Amino acid sequence: MDLRKLEIFVAVAGAGSFSAAAEQIPMAQPAVSIAIRKLEDELQLTLFDRSGRRIQLTAEGERLLQQAQAILQQVEALQASAGSLQQLLQGELSIACPSMLATYFLPDLLSGFLSQYPGLSASVTQAGTEEIEALLLRDEIEVGVTTADATTQELELVPLVNEQMVVCVAEDHPWARRRYLNVKDLHRTPMVVYESGYFIRAQLDTLCRQHEIRPELRIQSNFLPLLVRMVKQGVGVTVGLRIMAQQEAGIHGIPLSPKVSVPMALAKRRGRVISRANQAFLDWMAAAGEG
Repeated sequence: MDLRKLEIFVAVAGAGSFSAAAEQIPMAQPAVSIAIRKLEDELQLTLFDRSGRRIQLTAEGERLLQQAQAILQQVEALQASAGSLQQLLQGELSIACPSMLATYFLPDLLSGFLSQYPGLSASVTQAGTEEIEALLLRDEIEVGVTTADATTQELELVPLVNEQMVVCVAEDHPWARRRYLNVKDLHRTPMVVYESGYFIRAQLDTLCRQHEIRPELRIQSNFLPLLVRMVKQGVGVTVGLRIMAQQEAGIHGIPLSPKVSVPMALAKRRGRVISRANQAFLDWMAAAGEG
């Protein structure tokens, strides 16, 4: 049943004539008459007694009027509720994220979220995980990406992604055909790496300490495009997430043995009330993880 026909029916019943209802809606009178006739045909009921100078509702019409008014009130309430929800999700999602995840993982994630909540926009700030945690604890940002094994209990974490760490080499590098690399293969190997404070650099430093190796660090930078370009030009190899090697043309990713996984999470300071836009993103990610 077309809700528009019910609206016209209620208008005619209230106005007492097709012409008066047509002026109120507004709508051409013939179209009003046709709409009522179609509604009667659809219901197989006579809704109006047209025998007098002024139309009157039939007994069936009286009953339908009560039901139609209730239905239209419910529709109006639903529209108001939807409008309130849409108003609730107006604003800007603001997130701090390491550049590797921001470059290779965040775009698909944000496009999915923003397509579901078109009233929102997003602002992404690049920073290392150590800085992000510090900013969260100082209440300078509301949401950031850090490692899922963050030690402080002051942060509330929502799992984001668990990626394998690989050694990234140029396609023509002698290692490019290797199926895996032992961590000790990195000893004295020329490398271009992130500066300290980034999760991927922290993983590398931990591996070096554990296996007592010392790579030759040719370049240290937090500027990801520079590191990628240096790998492609053969200045050195780097370590990165598997998704980086998969998406970056001209680079080959080689798994480490033993395997090294890097779990990442969205974080906010525990107990802090954050913006509705940022909370919606956390809730959306938590629901996606449960699914």
